[in-house]
Amino acid sequence: MSINLRLNMLNEKAASPANKPDEIVKSLGICEGNIIGDIGAGGGYFTFRFSEEVGENGKVYAADTDPRFLNFIEEKAVKQKIKNVKTVIADENRLELPEKVDMLFLRNVLHHLHEPDKYFKNIKKFLSEDGIIALIDYKEENSSFTGESGHYTPENVIKAEMEKAGFYVFKNFDFLPEQSFMLFKIIK
Repeated sequence: MSINLRLNMLNEKAASPANKPDEIVKSLGICEGNIIGDIGAGGGYFTFRFSEEVGENGKVYAADTDPRFLNFIEEKAVKQKIKNVKTVIADENRLELPEKVDMLFLRNVLHHLHEPDKYFKNIKKFLSEDGIIALIDYKEENSSFTGESGHYTPENVIKAEMEKAGFYVFKNFDFLPEQSFMLFKIIK
């Protein structure tokens, strides 16, 4: 399967009404001019949704470990003449953003992190004073996909790891049937 086909499939899944993307975006309270880091951006579905929300005075940094994913996002941004999306190569041990952001968004990324508390301690420096981290991850072994691959993180583990990293749950949403969706702020 070509990388473009794979990324288009990921975007279709993210856009599926069953995954409630409109409710997710609305719940984030994004404002014109916000700066957002979409960590593990994949095919860029949420990157481009956020791009619309922040407008031309805002920015979205699409970060991923795979340069092919970032090339896909860059090409789409050029084709659609979108100027507020920038790409950033990242890995579990390194993320560099050129400025502080109002929100870091991670959807289905947490279960890939080997040491989540260390990761979040390291990226804390990129959050503005009142910035939030939005985490969405599969809750439990509730399907053959998540159970066989380990692609889930129980809510109590998410909360514990984030507390170790210096964050508290600011909001907890329950409208996603198979996923946790929580917003975190820095403990002051």
